[in-house]
Amino acid sequence: MKSTLIFLLPIWLAAICPAETGLTEAEATATARQWAGLLTNSDVNGLETLLATDYVHTHGTGKVESKQPFVEALRSGARKYERCDMSDLRVIPLGNTAVVYGSLDVKAVTKSKTIEGTNRFTMVIAKTNQGIKVVSYQATPSEK
Repeated sequence: MKSTLIFLLPIWLAAICPAETGLTEAEATATARQWAGLLTNSDVNGLETLLATDYVHTHGTGKVESKQPFVEALRSGARKYERCDMSDLRVIPLGNTAVVYGSLDVKAVTKSKTIEGTNRFTMVIAKTNQGIKVVSYQATPSEK
């Protein structure tokens, strides 16, 4: 009887204490859409929370920014995203990380110009001890 209980204990514990799950497709998709919404609304506080400390943003122009200058451009008004519409989203789940890719119809206004068009993008999202974070974003202009 005692050996049966010892044998069944791990099975019982597994049933009542589910293991930590990785990042799901639904979580990754929701996070990507949340990121786009925060950009469109210039929600700097939301972005500060959502972006990983070592976030890297590669614009469709080829410009590369880390988290601090990317967020600061929004905070100061030097850059404003008027439109960030995601479509054709696909997710590659990789445990606690996911690669999200698709199309982004974007309109961004800077002090010197307006950038408008459709980009193909790749975004890396990770489930961390601090919550779900966007780690990187990279855009490539789509062919017309």
